[in-house]
Order: sequence, then structure tokens, then C-alpha cells
Amino acid sequence: MIGLLTSNFSLYYDLVNVLRKRNIPFVSLTFNEEIPPNVGVIITSEEEKNNIKFDKLVACKANCNVENMVDKALLMEYCENAKIIFGIDPGINIGIAIYGNEMLLRRFVAKSPDKAVDFIKSFIKDVSANDIIVRIGDGARLIRNRIINLLRKEKIKIEVVNEASIPCIDDDALAASSIAMTKGIEVKENLSIEPKEGEIKEMQRLSRIKSKNITISKELAKKVLMGEIELEEAIERQRNKNYE
Repeated sequence: MIGLLTSNFSLYYDLVNVLRKRNIPFVSLTFNEEIPPNVGVIITSEEEKNNIKFDKLVACKANCNVENMVDKALLMEYCENAKIIFGIDPGINIGIAIYGNEMLLRRFVAKSPDKAVDFIKSFIKDVSANDIIVRIGDGARLIRNRIINLLRKEKIKIEVVNEASIPCIDDDALAASSIAMTKGIEVKENLSIEPKEGEIKEMQRLSRIKSKNITISKELAKKVLMGEIELEEAIERQRNKNYE
């Protein structure tokens, strides 16, 4: 069980919110009481860690990602030195699932390739992970390839998983879990992010839907697909150009 031992009320409040939201059992501790035998790991603040004599300790720095600290505590308690497996379901909404060995830590949806990659990099740094593998579905070619190319800069092992080999799931985060648990083919080089004609036309169609009446140019659609600008910015640029 996770024990919370800190006099930092703000940190304590944030930790309790995360633990309750994720239905993770925990116990609140005080500095003048003995640590119960059922506590496997303690979360505290960076400033207070030297006041606690306990083998498994997670120290939170100011403005840390509390969710990541909870995941670090879970890994420390249940599967220390575990292989961290990320499953990614690429698409407009990017499903992400994180496992320590075969224990699910959490899953959620990211809104862009950059945000997905930033999260993975932050998570790896926060939990001090060394044995890491990223498995990504083979759909949504451009989004998939953008994520792969960004992650390859971090020297992370990446596998592309054939989504036809796993059950079809109409939930991005759940699909990411299936991808995480399925072996794929390792990627050893950067992949093309050059948009194809059909992908450009689809982005133009999406611009009409999002803006109600504006079709962005092929040039702007290509920039969106390559991650140079967001769709909203492309629509605004096209709107301004139309009124010139």
C-alpha cells in the first residue's frame, strides 16, 4: 500500500485527489507515528525525504507531475526494475496506455503527436525508467510516423503493431492497451511524413467541417499534416487570405 507522509498540504491534497480518482488504496501517515507494516512505499516531498527512514521512498519536487509520482510509487512497490511498455493508438485522438511489465498503470488520450511524445519523455524522466519499449499501431500513417520520428531522437525502442491482429475497439485508450500487449516489428529508421494527395484532401475536408465554411489550401493542409501548424491556425490564415 502507498503511504503519504508530508506536511506540505498542497502536495498532500494533489496526491489524495489523484489516488482517489484512480481508486488506488493509500494511508495517510504522520511523522510521530510508526509506519504500518502494510505500507510498501511512501510518497513525500523533496524537502522532507531526509526525515524519513524507509527503503522505498518517492520524493516529489515542487511543481512535479503528481500522476507520474504515483506511477513511480506503484512501480517501486509492485514491479521494481520493470520493463515500461507504452501502447499508442495513433489518430486524431491518440490513445496511450502505460504498463509496468503486465501491470496497467493508466491509460488516457492525448490531443496531438507533440503532446503524446512530451508525456512519454516526461514520464520516463520522472520514474527513472531504463528498460522501455513503445508499441504503436500501424494506422493513421502521418500521425504514427511523426510520433515515431520524435521518439527515435530519444533512442527508445519502438515497434509498429499490426492493428489487424488485435480486436477492433472503439475506444482509443483501450485500443492502446491492446497494442501495448502485442509484439510488433521494430523501427530502425525515420519514416516519411510527406503527405499524400488523399491525406491532403481529407485535411481540407476536416477544415470545412471545423470552420463550417472554409477550405484551407493544399499548402496549409500539408503544413498541418506535417505538424508545422495546428488546424485552427491554418483555418485562421485561410480566413484572413480570403478577406484580403
